[in-house]
Amino acid sequence: MAPAELAGELIAWTPFLAGGFLRNLLISALAMGLGTLVGIGIASGRDSGSRGARLTGRGVTSVFRNVPSFVLLFYIAFLLPVEVEVAGTVVAIPNWIKATIALTIPAAAFAADQSLAFRRQRREGVAHPEAIFWSAWMQYFLIIFMASSTASVIGTDEVVARANTVVATHSTSTFMLATYSYIAVWFFAAAMLISRGAPVLIHRAARARGVRA
Repeated sequence: MAPAELAGELIAWTPFLAGGFLRNLLISALAMGLGTLVGIGIASGRDSGSRGARLTGRGVTSVFRNVPSFVLLFYIAFLLPVEVEVAGTVVAIPNWIKATIALTIPAAAFAADQSLAFRRQRREGVAHPEAIFWSAWMQYFLIIFMASSTASVIGTDEVVARANTVVATHSTSTFMLATYSYIAVWFFAAAMLISRGAPVLIHRAARARGVRA
């Protein structure tokens, strides 16, 4: 396949691939958002005066932290049913929701550790604990974002799954390599934008609150 023809094919498939890429972003954003809320709750228990709450929080964090997200994908996929009945109506549970739940678990462990550190830093008078928290949060978001590319193994309709569909339309190794390289560039570009843009947003938010980050 000539380079011009190869480029034309990839351009033609770009809207289809972009739809899957947006699904990756949605999964990652929801997983980090939900994980942060759960993690803050766990951190509250770990920082409480109750020994039972502290031990429970530590145990939950340890389990959430040490189970690989790839394993969680399969576990959640098999644990949750394909559909449920709500008020007499059958509602399907899409695979992207299962992937989101699976990635929420490690995100919650991360948020629990960071929230606990934030609480301690505030008590100790550490400068700019908010900036430290959000800088770490954005870095972990990138990890979850990259991990979202594995969601195709449970049938999630995201960019890698769609890339597999695109590759199947041609039987040449050149087209396969070009397609996956094209997707890799998307992830790289998104990661660069987030890693470069996040510090700017954090700095502006700190300035808006009258804090020098």
